[in-house]
Amino acid sequence: MIDSKSGIYIKFLKLDPDSPEPEEQLYHWNDHEETDSVHSLPGYVEKHSNRLRDKYLAWIHDLGESQISGKRLIDHLALEEGLSYWWMTLLVEKSVYKSPISDAIYLIAIKEIVSEQKPAKLRLVSSSRSLSEALRGLCMNLDIAYEWEKLSNKRRPELNLRSIFRVLPHPAQALIGLVRHIWCRWPLRKAEKAGWFRSEKSLFLCSYFFHINNDLAKNGSFHSHYWEGFHDVMRKMGVSGNWLQHYFPHDAVPSPQRALNLVQRFNQKRLEQGFHTFLDSYLSWRVIFRVLKRWFRLVLISRDLSEIKHAFKLQGSNMSLWPLMQQDWYNSMRGRAAIDNLLWIELFNTAVSDLPHQRVGFYLCENQSWERALTHAWRKHGHGQLIAVPHSTIRFWDLRFFADPRTINSSNLYPMPQADLTALSGKVAIDNCLKAGYPKKAIVECEALRYLYLDKLRAGSREEKTTEEIKVLILGDYMPSCTVKMLQLLEGALPHMTVPATYTIKPHPSYQVNPEDYPSLNLKVVTDHLEKILYNFDVAYSANKTSASVDSYIAGLQTVVMLDNSELNFSPLRGQPEVLFVRGPEKLAEALQTARQNTIKRPESSDFFFLDPELQRWKKLLSPFNPT
Repeated sequence: MIDSKSGIYIKFLKLDPDSPEPEEQLYHWNDHEETDSVHSLPGYVEKHSNRLRDKYLAWIHDLGESQISGKRLIDHLALEEGLSYWWMTLLVEKSVYKSPISDAIYLIAIKEIVSEQKPAKLRLVSSSRSLSEALRGLCMNLDIAYEWEKLSNKRRPELNLRSIFRVLPHPAQALIGLVRHIWCRWPLRKAEKAGWFRSEKSLFLCSYFFHINNDLAKNGSFHSHYWEGFHDVMRKMGVSGNWLQHYFPHDAVPSPQRALNLVQRFNQKRLEQGFHTFLDSYLSWRVIFRVLKRWFRLVLISRDLSEIKHAFKLQGSNMSLWPLMQQDWYNSMRGRAAIDNLLWIELFNTAVSDLPHQRVGFYLCENQSWERALTHAWRKHGHGQLIAVPHSTIRFWDLRFFADPRTINSSNLYPMPQADLTALSGKVAIDNCLKAGYPKKAIVECEALRYLYLDKLRAGSREEKTTEEIKVLILGDYMPSCTVKMLQLLEGALPHMTVPATYTIKPHPSYQVNPEDYPSLNLKVVTDHLEKILYNFDVAYSANKTSASVDSYIAGLQTVVMLDNSELNFSPLRGQPEVLFVRGPEKLAEALQTARQNTIKRPESSDFFFLDPELQRWKKLLSPFNPT
């Protein structure tokens, strides 16, 4: 992330020959305000978003196809028949949560501006060395004078285990990550593995062991909010579920032992609610040995590919994204990401080979690297149709869900592992994917299981306001840093509020907020499902990455979204009418106070999600099990 004072000063030669000095224009990295001489780089990116996104996706495709020592990079990374490790790298994953995607897009935008304008000089004001190295290459190619005015980084370095881990060499991070995985997940090996259903009326589901209904779980009943209603459809159709659960520690299930106990209870009712086991139940010393063997091989390959940095250049220039993306490369080839990816390959291969033949399989889809491992293992062991199920909204800038059309449609050796179908849950998602080059035949409609409650919610109503007090619901983000920024901005907005307000936060399950850290807000904390609490509030306030903002928007609440000046507009509500996007404390105060009017028109839920409570679309997907 680039510091808040960063800017690119570009000197353009004036047409007036009598002018002694060239005209200087500022392209601000983190601001949307514009004047005659000050331009907004985020504004430029939003204006040309389709073209810039396509260019980034094309760059990823070209990087994989780049020739190094007479072979494609994809071929260099072939681990076994049908699988190139390239598809599991952080570069291909394109996650804004893991990689500097925003900065890369901004660099591509600067390349466009500079290549077109051909200024006399470019001056960068920033503390970022990686940004400076990238721009220096661009200027050298175009014969433009270059200057870096380095800002001092006044932030004190954190001193904790996480910060120490980050500065370790990538191989050390990898080995520590492996030891930690073994230490934390070894108890899951006790989970039963011999209970798979073998009938023709069984199907496979790979899910996160997350969003489990704890009240029902106490009685041994399995209910995942990821699959609302689908459990009942399967049961009524006589279809048995083979559940492979992907466990990650969280507040509701903080330990492997707790997870193991729950699954053991669930399996006591396996005939009613399916058989459950964990991916890590297949962890073994044999698996660990194979992971280490392949990791050493990757390290050697990365050493042999020492010239890889030259392949990171943007087409037609000497500007390279290598300074930004080299950490992603080394992490993927030598670091923690490499170990995790190789674990997924071995674990899924072992688990899927143990499965009886499955006619149909479903998995929760975010296009993370583990999904490539699952897809490859599924094909390798000859199972039937595999369907990817995105469980949330698909946002314009969530590049995990998009690829260059040449990548999607490739028939070359080692193509990208893909599901047979992607089950999309609404018109917005379908339109976004079709516009990005998804084959129409690879898309199938399904109801949005996690959001079925929204249809009933829209029919509800709030009590008429009797006081001027504004009740604000804060929707916490998955990323702790985003939640902190939201709350700090809200604190800054308080002096600009002219009417009283109360503030309640619903934290994301992955990050718990301490109200004492924000005494001026007098925060209340709620953990209830949104269905139960939305109508208790006048306005919802969220970060631009928070999917929960869709819930409040469809429910008819005035929804205010904080835009982070240092990032792309990642909101699932990007482009939607009546949503208020704000920057700065004064704008936030103004937006919150519009909630008193309570006059916004509820959008059509069908624009976002298919919400048929009868789940007719899902039933159609299961029709092979019930031909009548």
